[in-house]
Amino acid sequence: MAIDYERDIPDDLLPAWVAGWSACRGYSPAKEEAGHPAIVLSDKTGDWEYFAFEPTEDEFADLAAQTTQSPKRMFTVLTRNPQRIHELAPKYGLRVHHNAQSMLVTDMSNQDAGDPWYRDPDFKTEVVRDGNVHRARVTYHGEEAAHGVVAVVDSFALFDHIETSEKYRRGGLATHVMRALNASTFEHIVETGLLIASHDGQMLYNHLGWDTVCDVMILKPAD
Repeated sequence: MAIDYERDIPDDLLPAWVAGWSACRGYSPAKEEAGHPAIVLSDKTGDWEYFAFEPTEDEFADLAAQTTQSPKRMFTVLTRNPQRIHELAPKYGLRVHHNAQSMLVTDMSNQDAGDPWYRDPDFKTEVVRDGNVHRARVTYHGEEAAHGVVAVVDSFALFDHIETSEKYRRGGLATHVMRALNASTFEHIVETGLLIASHDGQMLYNHLGWDTVCDVMILKPAD
């Protein structure tokens, strides 16, 4: 039976997303802190980032205590009640650093996996595979125009870094990247797609059949 993500989010969704996101970015596998996933941002701060979906206040307090041990640490909260997180953050020594993103989900069986087609044949798409991580790149006369990456974890496909170079924007290249990555994921057994998009970017993904699940809020130690 298909999961109704508007009503229920399975317990394995957050760990799967963190595992896939870590793989896309080359981080070490996630560990657990107070029962929640945590990773070291080896390419950025070199310190911990903690993750939770709708934490109880006790869980929030425990993870906030870990986060405030270093000014380089971050705490990412997935929530359908951002006002609650805005209220909890200062209570436990945190501030909202970024809250303009959302998690989106899709049934992968409904995604377009046809080969990208370009009006200009000088656009080329290549996909490089490294185990469960696949990277797509669109080039024009050898210059990178767009790129993206996906990691398959269990039956989830986690999409990340879907970006188009500024001079090539508004040409539908992000859609081509997604289509190429979709096709490559079906070399595995996948059921559910996950990604995090800016609020501005949600329109594209909603058009491609993705549904918004919740807000994504990044918290840091208060100054």
